[in-house]
Amino acid sequence: MSDTITGSTTPSGISLTLTEKLETFKFYEEASEKTKAHAWTQTAWILTLNAGVIAFSLNLYLEHANDRAFLVIEFISASVGIVLCVYLCYVLGELGRHIRNYWTTSNKIAADAPPLVSFIGEDNARQAKAADYKARFPPFCRRLQYLAGLFMLAHVGWLLFVLRS
Repeated sequence: MSDTITGSTTPSGISLTLTEKLETFKFYEEASEKTKAHAWTQTAWILTLNAGVIAFSLNLYLEHANDRAFLVIEFISASVGIVLCVYLCYVLGELGRHIRNYWTTSNKIAADAPPLVSFIGEDNARQAKAADYKARFPPFCRRLQYLAGLFMLAHVGWLLFVLRS
């Protein structure tokens, strides 16, 4: 029995054997997993740096609140923290788009190969057969962007507190 599925093509229109589809599906799934790991790593590092900036600002406030240059340094610290948060939101948006593209391609390949449908589910397979199908943006990326937004609010809130005191 041949492992070519009659009339079965990839999203680009190239006919592949079932074995080639499995390998291609694995490639895109592994690529999405690696990209997810990068998203978590980037988030952990940047938010850790952000927490350090907030700790520095708090320590500076406790020890040097009466110094003249204090407000300038606090403003610079808050600006650095906000820039880091904006950068993290951008990076997560880009990584999320890559993951979505990987998922879109792997779902289209799996939808075209009956043995692979069980990996993505019947509903996703049905949706992936549509010409304009795109997988949804990864929810975890959106949640991490919200977390970065909370850090941004913390920087702004702390700066407003310092300016009013």
